[in-house]
Amino acid sequence: MAKNLNTLSLGLKIGLLVTVPLIGFLLLGVWLDKKFNTFPIYLIAGIVLGMIFAVYMVYKVIIPYINKKVNNQDNKDNNK
Repeated sequence: MAKNLNTLSLGLKIGLLVTVPLIGFLLLGVWLDKKFNTFPIYLIAGIVLGMIFAVYMVYKVIIPYINKKVNNQDNKDNNK
């Protein structure tokens, strides 16, 4: 049960880490485009920045999780 909750927690965290920056930078881009009348320059820049930021944040969350899995697998192999 705890393993399922840990996996669910990781999935929700990754979902939020992708959604929040992407929507935030997208809205910032739309606002800047309206302010400077430059549609779609800042919109595209916001989407690209949001994607870059989201990938970076997901990477920071996933790497420790993967390292933990690899270390657990190594420990199981050493115990055999």
